Amino acid sequence: MKHITITAELIKEEEGGYTVYCPELDVYTQGDDIEDAIKNLKEAAELHIEELGIENIKLKEIQRRQIEMVV
Repeated sequence: MKHITITAELIKEEEGGYTVYCPELDVYTQGDDIEDAIKNLKEAAELHIEELGIENIKLKEIQRRQIEMVV
């Protein structure tokens, strides 16, 4: 068994619920609330890893920057 750390980027949707994105695996899913979205992301990530095989998973290195703009 291998332990990995992934990121959950949560986006609150206007119509309700959350979209959640994992940039390391390029996986999207959604949920009714934050907890549901994270639970669904874990499930989607597990299925993705099972399908590809853990030995074939190459986690992308993620760098985040907040960029301030004047528009």
